Order: sequence, then C-alpha cells, then structure tokens
Amino acid sequence: MGQAGDFQVDECVVLLAAKSFWLQPSNWWAIFQVLIGLGAVIFVHELGHFLLAKACGVKCDKFYVGFDVPIRLFGQTIIPGKLVSWKWGETEYGIGSIPLGGYVKMLGQDDNPGNLEEQVKGSIREGESGESAILASGLIDRSKLDPRSFLAKTVIQRMLIISAGVIFNLVFAVFFAAWAFKSGVDYEPAVIGNVIGGGPAWQNDLTGAEVEMIGGKPVQGYFTYMDMAQEVVFNGDDPEHPLEIKFKRYGENTVTTASLVPQKGFIRQAQDLPLIGVSRRLTPVIGEMGALKGNAAALADPPLMAGDRIIEVNGTPIGDDIELRQALARNADQVATFVIERDSKGEGSQKETITTDIPRNPMRQFGFSVQWMPIKAIKIGSPAEKAGIVVGDEIIRVDGQPRGDLITLDQRMILAINAGKPVNLTLLRVDGSEEDVMITPVMPKLTPDLGPDQPLAVDSLGVAIPMTLTIESVDEDGPAAAAGLQVGDELVSAEYVLSEEQAADEAYASLKKKPVVNFVDDTTSWAEVSDLMQMMEAGSQVKFKIRRADSDQLPLTISVETVASDVFFQGKRGISLTLMQRSYKSETWASALSYGVKQVREDAMRVVKTLAKLINGKISPTNLGGPGTIAMAATSEASRSTSRLLLFLTFLSANLAVVNFLPIPILDGGHMLFLAYEGIFRRPVSERVQVVLTYGGLFMILGLMLFVIFLDIGRIVSL
Repeated sequence: MGQAGDFQVDECVVLLAAKSFWLQPSNWWAIFQVLIGLGAVIFVHELGHFLLAKACGVKCDKFYVGFDVPIRLFGQTIIPGKLVSWKWGETEYGIGSIPLGGYVKMLGQDDNPGNLEEQVKGSIREGESGESAILASGLIDRSKLDPRSFLAKTVIQRMLIISAGVIFNLVFAVFFAAWAFKSGVDYEPAVIGNVIGGGPAWQNDLTGAEVEMIGGKPVQGYFTYMDMAQEVVFNGDDPEHPLEIKFKRYGENTVTTASLVPQKGFIRQAQDLPLIGVSRRLTPVIGEMGALKGNAAALADPPLMAGDRIIEVNGTPIGDDIELRQALARNADQVATFVIERDSKGEGSQKETITTDIPRNPMRQFGFSVQWMPIKAIKIGSPAEKAGIVVGDEIIRVDGQPRGDLITLDQRMILAINAGKPVNLTLLRVDGSEEDVMITPVMPKLTPDLGPDQPLAVDSLGVAIPMTLTIESVDEDGPAAAAGLQVGDELVSAEYVLSEEQAADEAYASLKKKPVVNFVDDTTSWAEVSDLMQMMEAGSQVKFKIRRADSDQLPLTISVETVASDVFFQGKRGISLTLMQRSYKSETWASALSYGVKQVREDAMRVVKTLAKLINGKISPTNLGGPGTIAMAATSEASRSTSRLLLFLTFLSANLAVVNFLPIPILDGGHMLFLAYEGIFRRPVSERVQVVLTYGGLFMILGLMLFVIFLDIGRIVSL
C-alpha cells in the first residue's frame, strides 16, 4: 500500500510502471542519455589517470572505458572483449564489453602486487635484466628501470597519477552541476505535503508547511525535498538531541520553531531510518495515472486527463492540493463538479475550460470494527488539545452513543462540521474516571498518511489512536455477520481474493503476487488493509484468518466482501496528482559554478555520512543500491530533464570519488596508502603484505558488489 499525499496511489500501479519502463520506446532516449552520462563519469575518472601519467612521462599502453575481457562459455567466446578499439600513437583506445568501469594500462603498473616481478621485467631498461633490478633486500633499483615506467617515478608523481581520477571526478562534477544550474532545473522543494498520523510532523501540525531551516541548515536557493529528508536521516538519530526545524505552517506567514525527535519504522522497506513522517507536496494537476480503477474519478464525464489543472470544485476556487482536499471532504456526500483547465491541441499555449462531474465515492465497509486503544498522540493547537484531552485518555462514547468504527470517526466529525454542531465525547480518563467533553472539530487539511503499524489519526479532532486486532462490534445486517464473524474474534491475517477480471488486470499484479498479509509478522495494521480496500471496487473479497476467543482450534477462515456504504463517503475520489515543482536557474556562470561547488561538497558529505552510519550500524546495508538501482534512478531523472540527469551524474561522480578514495587495497585509496607508507619509511610495503591486503580488499569489493546486485535482483523480482 502506498499513498501520495492525500490522494491514494496504488503501489502495484507504481511498481508496474517501473517494471515496464524499459520497454517503452518513449523512454529509449532517456536510456541512451544515461548510457552516455555513465560512460562520461567513467571516462573522466580514467582521463585523470591518463593525463597525469602522460604529464609525468609514463607510457600508457591502453585507455579503455569498460573492461575488454571476452566472456566465454564452454570454450566459445559468446561476447567479444572489445566493442570498438583504435590505435593512436603509442596508446590503444577502446570501449570494452563489460560496462563495470574502465582502466588505463601503464608501463610497469599492475593492480596485483603479486605480479611485481613481471612488472619490473616489463619496464626494465635496455641492456638490464629483471633480476638485476630487484635488490637482495627486496627493494627495486629504479635506476635500472625504463624512465617511462610507472615504477620509475617518484612517490609524489605516483600519488598524483593515482589521485588524478578522483580529482577529475570532483572537478567535472562541479561542471555537470554548473551546467544544470545555468540551464535551469526543476525540483521538488522543501515543502511538506502530507504527514503520517501520530508522527513527529503530525504532532507539530506540519501538513503543508514550508520549511525555512532544518538541522541548522537554512533552506535557500536550490534546496530540495530530498536534501531536507537527508538532513533528518543524518542528524535525527540521537533522541537526546532533537532536530530543530523552522517553518511556516500552511496559511500562516509567521516562522515557527519546533524541536522534533525523529522516529524509526515509518517506511516498511527501511525500518532503521530515523524520519519525521512526511511526504512531498502535491499540486491540483492530474498526474500520469489519472483516475484509479474502481474509484469515482474513473467515472468522470468527460474523463479526466493527465495535465488537467483543477481550478474549481462545486463553486469553490481551488489554488492548491489542500484546498482541493477540503472542498472534496466537505462535499463528500455530493456529486463533485470539477472545472478544469486543459491544454488545447494544436493551440500552442491556449487553454480550454472543461466542466466534468465525478460521482460520490462510497466507503467500502466489511460491517465490523476493531477495538480502539487510548489516545497515543495529540496534535499541537488541535481541538483536542484546546479541550484538555491528554495522551492516555480513551474515547468510549460519541454524543452519548457507542463509539462505533474508528475508521469512520473523521467522516462523522465532518458531518458535524457541516451541521455546525459541537460533539460530546465521553472520555475514560487516565485516572480511571469518566468525563464528558464538548469539542468543536475542524476541517482536516489532508487525511493523514498511514505508516506501518502506526496509529490512525483523526485530524478533525487532532488525536492519533491505535487499534487492536480484536473485533469490537459486528453489524447485524453486514457481510461480516453473514460470514460468521463474532465480537471478540482476533484478526490473524488477510488475503486479498482477486476476481478473474482483477487477476488478469496488470494493475493488481503486486496483490496477485503477494495476496496475504500477516498482521503481526508484516507489522500491518487493520487501518492499512481497510485503506487499501478503499481503492478497490465494492464487492472485492478478503479472506480472513481469525482466532476465536476461548477456542483452542486452529485459526478459522472466513471470506468477507466489501459493500458500498450509503452513509459514509470518501472525500478522495481516486485521483492521482502531480508533485509540486519549482525551478532554479543561475543568472551567471559564476553563480552556477558557485552552486556547483556547493552541490558537489554536499553530495560528497552525504556519501561520507552514509558510510559512517553504515560502519557504526545506524543504517542497514539493505538500504544500498547496486547497478540496477543506479540505472533506474538515472533513467528516471533523464526522463524528466537533461538538467536532472546532470545533477544525478554530479552525485554519482562525488560518490565514485569518495568511495574510490577509501583506504581499501585495490581501490585508488589503497594504492595511496601503500605509497604513503613508502614515502614515510623510504621502502615499499612488502610484496607479501601487499598481496594479502590486496586480495582481502578484492574479496571485500566483490562481496559488496554481489550483495548490492542481490538487493537489486530482489527489488526487481518483487515488482
């Protein structure tokens, strides 16, 4: 299950889009750009080694992007080593068939220290023997080597040659970023869209907030939503030092300062990341997915199209996504008349205004509710806080009646708002006493997102309430009662039973692949399952396993179909919206270069911080991505704009520079470590030690590559 702000987006649709991305001819140009861009990053790195080697007088036999190692199977070459090659002067240039890097072959240089004797013999002066160049002490008599050999150069020269690749990556990264900033780049700004109910952002009423500063870093110029998210991850893992954030709440001009303690567990695939529970801000423009199947928006007449801008709903002007949400929630029980602006075909920048009606979207219900628990969190400035409600209080009656289904409580409060009536809540206080409290609910900005096993937020009141898995009530005339569900039964698992039509529909591919949710093992709440069913057609079936009270039998299985409510209607009508975008463009090249330097510094520091958190165990290695993840991310950025691709290549270059300079034998940083030892102690590291350390580094790198490739395969298989 996934959500984009207030308007739900079926995760299986998103995954399906990712899976078919490579097959769409419209994306082939983006893929071609990525191949050129990734090749450029490798080329620049090797170019640094090559030019410095030439400047130091070292003979370079080969310069390759990609490795020219043929792939053989049963003695037959199935993929040749070289795609293309040519000789120019003394150097052979080419493109290898294995696109995992590149190399410059220099006279007398070999990454394998076990080949030292062959290196020496291959770079000996005329008239000298390889044996004569190796002294009894094991040192090399460099005076007997070819002066154009890498081994014949001083420690400083060899350090310059080795470090040149990293330096060139950083320098060209600055130019990549400067080019993007001078051309202009669209980005998602540090503006908060929706929030996860009960989380730190929800408690501080950050829905729709514009961030001004986070973690001591001001939000100025080109500062993206991802920059903000990374500041939270990198600086929010110490509960004793809350994260300071300055922001303007939605609809306010004053800057507010708050201290938030990020929490883990908001993202099911990355449980270890400290987050505040926010999502990107949306705009009232129909997204690529348009209307979601089985929802009211799919019945719009005339139909909605990607790119349509919603400017009015039932006579209410719409300026942003929150105004749209509130207008739909206020009129959930009515047909919504949309006025939209659409680009006219063949009319250039002309717009046409279209009116379309979207019917009501009834809630899908099973006819049962689960037990509520005491209030877990209260929003700052909410009606609940103003009424004196505190964490630990429990709502036991609403307007003197049984409290009913928590999932419908927000809708019931909106009905009270429309009627202009306050609501009487009977509370079981923390001290065990009962008390009636009159409260005036407010129209929610957005329906808060759900996190894995997080409380359900009732935004009209400003309370977040967890639910158990125990059945509290069953409607006598509902489908659950007909299926035999009883009060006191406990939910164990839920299995989505797809109809033949749904099973054949690719939109339900992920549900078909993993239809069963175990509430305990999958840390999934009943609210999440119910929320997913709101996106599916009424009549969709779920097979529940339940554990019956006072029974030693194995879990019972019952099948329940959803029914369309004739009382409660969703404000959301199954519309996908686009992300908020802003543009940044440097007026001068000097400004672009300045921002380029800043961007490279920030990207490099993020890599350093990520590595540090991996080492100290604060971030799980499962968050890493391999070649497949990089290719997907790069192609996604390229499909949006060349400037976005350039900024991704900036990050990739900074990443390559930092990682390649780690003090791990076989990497450039490992070579620098050996050379530093030689410079300090006036003798190289012994061949035996170099061999052991180099093979250790090789196995470490190969192990890491296999690990991230395995993660990539797992992600692809899960599509």
